[in-house]
Amino acid sequence: MLILATGAEKVYSCCTQVSKKKIDAAILGYRVQKWNPPCVKAVIFETEDGPKCSHWKEDWVFQKVMELEKARRTQAVSSSPTGTAMSPKPSVPL
Repeated sequence: MLILATGAEKVYSCCTQVSKKKIDAAILGYRVQKWNPPCVKAVIFETEDGPKCSHWKEDWVFQKVMELEKARRTQAVSSSPTGTAMSPKPSVPL
């Protein structure tokens, strides 16, 4: 369950319950939510159907996060001008 809470200066949403069920919708991204009552520890997958709160200890959740991270790293490398990861220039003493 995703709730929306309002404070004096900010609006935020968080998961108060998680599911162990595998997500059928296309997953576009994710974020990790730390435990901070009423919010529970969770992986929030961004899907075409909206955010889904998943239990962080499920094997399929771990595998999906690794898959998304690998795709992100591949995208970062392929989008650099030379096709390789960019690193800072070494300093040359004068």
